[in-house]
Amino acid sequence: MKEPAEKATDLFRQMNKNRRDVFKAYQGFTATIKKGSAIEDKYQSLILIACSILSQCDMCISLHVQNAATHGATKDEIIDAGLLAVAMGGSPKMMYMRYVYEEAEKLFD
Repeated sequence: MKEPAEKATDLFRQMNKNRRDVFKAYQGFTATIKKGSAIEDKYQSLILIACSILSQCDMCISLHVQNAATHGATKDEIIDAGLLAVAMGGSPKMMYMRYVYEEAEKLFD
């Protein structure tokens, strides 16, 4: 069975194949946001972890946990970013912490 990040990569390939114009426009949009941001990459990734939990997207959580680690976030910072989302979203969002813990354990343990 594929990991959530692998599933996301497959999805991106499929989107790029089927609607390259839309996918490239979306990538350009997000690249422009990041490029002009006053927020460092590490903190962007941590914010995106919380947003991914609130959106209930396991593939997004996996990708953003990996990105946060790549940009120097510690395991504790990653977990705390997820817990902030739980504080805002309550127990239904807590169920998505499973993906944060699974990804963090693969990266840090």
